[in-house]
Order: sequence, then structure tokens, then C-alpha cells
Amino acid sequence: MKILVIAVLLISFYPASAVTVEYSVQNWDEAPPVSEAKAPLAIDFWQVSPVVILAVMLTLISPVFILPAKIIIAGMGMLSLNFRRVEKKTVLDHELRGRIYDYIVRNPGVCFTEIEKNLSVNRGTLEYHLRTLRREHRIAVLIRKRRGFYFENSGRYSRDEMEMLAALRNDTDYIICEYLLQCPGSSRNDIASIIRTTCSTASWHMKRLSDSGVVFPSKEGRVVSYHLSCSAEKVLEDLRGEKAA
Repeated sequence: MKILVIAVLLISFYPASAVTVEYSVQNWDEAPPVSEAKAPLAIDFWQVSPVVILAVMLTLISPVFILPAKIIIAGMGMLSLNFRRVEKKTVLDHELRGRIYDYIVRNPGVCFTEIEKNLSVNRGTLEYHLRTLRREHRIAVLIRKRRGFYFENSGRYSRDEMEMLAALRNDTDYIICEYLLQCPGSSRNDIASIIRTTCSTASWHMKRLSDSGVVFPSKEGRVVSYHLSCSAEKVLEDLRGEKAA
């Protein structure tokens, strides 16, 4: 106990700082900082808060003080940053986060880069808000070949519909599907002509759409024709109706 008393007295009389250090604090209840990150700088002993020094010394004296020291340091951090947890009922109160959510609702299956581009939002800020929306179960994400496609998490779309909507986000695939909706049973050559590409490229697109369950091939002799699945027809008609509106 004598060592502890001496340590407290020394800290009490030791000058808190030998130099004036300029700093700024930004509340975390708004968007996270988007400025360029800076490498941390080493500080001198006298610039460390006396309370932090006391907490460290307590842990060195006895392991019993480790938990109280953690509580002290954590409490200081929460107070200094004006920490406030985002709750489910207030998650959409943030203006930018609300716009991101509305954009996802209006564009089911939208990918990260499209949101970033069309809303002109910083990548790091977008990652933060999407993570918050997912944590509060406002949105769902479908991962296809290392790409994320976002949907409102309201039970509106089944897994198959999400797969189809993600596939239809590609402009070329959308053109192919619209064509098949009007001309079911078209061949690979017909599709290659519509999208103005080679037959091999058309085959690549059709394989992707077949793997996603959007189209299914049928073979008569040597000729392969393609049809939209029933679910894909419904999804495509809904998309056309939303675009017309």
C-alpha cells in the first residue's frame, strides 16, 4: 500500500503537460471522419494523462486491479468521444445512411461500386454505413464471386429472386433477358446478334444466366434455344414496371 500511496502523490504533483498539444475531437454520432489517415506520433511521458498512468501502475502492482483499470480507461474513452450507440429505431435518422437505404430499396441487387458512384459517397464512409445497416438487420447482402449485392431485409425477395436480380444488374444480361421475354426460344446466334457480339461471348453470358437459374436451355438436334424461368419472368416484369413508374 505504501507504494500505491507514493505513486498517487507523485502523479498528483507531477505537471500534467510540459507543452501545449493541439487536438480536436469529432462526435461519432455523425459520419466517421473521411479525411486522410495520419500515422500516430510518439508522445513524451509527461503528455500521458495521470489517470492512465495510475491505471497502468495499478495493473503492475497486482492483477486484481486489471479489471478496474480497464473500466477506468474505457469510461474515459466513451466520455471523451461522446459515444452513442446507433439503435435500430434511429438507424435511418442519419441523412446519408437514410439515402443509402432508400437507394438500395429502389435498386434491389445494387452493388457497392454503383452505390459509391451514384451517391458520390466516400468508400470508407459507405462501408461504415452499410455495416451499420446490416448490423441492425435493415439490409441483406448476396455474395456472388466476391461481389456483394444489396437488398432491403424485409422478406420481400426469396433467395432465387435475389440471385436473379443480382444477375440482371448487368446491362448486357438485362438486354438478353428482355429479349427472351419477348422472343422465348431464341438461339445463341439470335442473342449474339441482339447484343452485337461473337457467339462465344454470347455462350459465356448464357452460361452465367443458366447457372443463376435465370434462363434454361432446351436442345433440339444441334440447336440450343433459351427460355426465361418463370421466376425470372416475374422478376423482370416487376423491374420493368418499377422503371416505367
